[in-house]
Amino acid sequence: MGGTHYTQLRSSEENEDGVSQSSVFVEKRNAQYRKRHLVLYTLLVISNLVFFSLWLTSGDKPAFNPASCVRPHLISSPATEALRYEKKRLWRDIDGPNPFTGQPRAELDKAWHDLLEPMTIKVSADELSQFSEGDSSIALKDGSGYIAEMAVYHELHCNKRIRRALSFDYYYPNMTEEDRVTEDLHIDHCLEYWREAAMCRGDVTLGTFYWRESDGFPTSRVYTDNECVDWTALDTWARRRMVDMTDRDQLVPAV
Repeated sequence: MGGTHYTQLRSSEENEDGVSQSSVFVEKRNAQYRKRHLVLYTLLVISNLVFFSLWLTSGDKPAFNPASCVRPHLISSPATEALRYEKKRLWRDIDGPNPFTGQPRAELDKAWHDLLEPMTIKVSADELSQFSEGDSSIALKDGSGYIAEMAVYHELHCNKRIRRALSFDYYYPNMTEEDRVTEDLHIDHCLEYWREAAMCRGDVTLGTFYWRESDGFPTSRVYTDNECVDWTALDTWARRRMVDMTDRDQLVPAV
């Protein structure tokens, strides 16, 4: 008696190659899932780029300081918000039409007077507490804050003072011997202020040399390309806060 033979019928979910239709469905679903997430990730990246671009071009953000990546913030100053940097060639020109150099004259005196106008500025009580290391300062009678000065203006003041010392007879025609001793001490202070300031900043800008034709001596060029503070931006910030120190009545007197 012959044996009975059975032939396995393909499931309706299998194709001619024996592949399950459910497997094909799962694969298609996974592909759609990956495509959808790729679109979402792409939109997220684009939105972040747009947001960052808007932030860079907006004015309502702290000033970008290229040195902040390598320079620790060991002190606080409200003027930090005004810092901008630019590459600038410094010529140290004393031959051209420079109002800050040369012999005593009205133009020179006005240039230095105007430059030092915002030497003394107003800071709030909160700002004072952040940078003063416990030191107090003289308060304004109206209660709006205290007086302070940025170091850069003190350096410029010293520059002006030393320049005047080169023309004592012009600027101090009636100076007594006692006054001269006091002024010499002031000049010594200014020179030391400059030394400390130069060593504190440690400007690493490099200069180059050339052979001087007159005597064949290796001479450094007077100009260098520097990373400079945008002086207009900083000076504008200071002038918004400047205090006229010729009016002492606005200050709280010493007790």
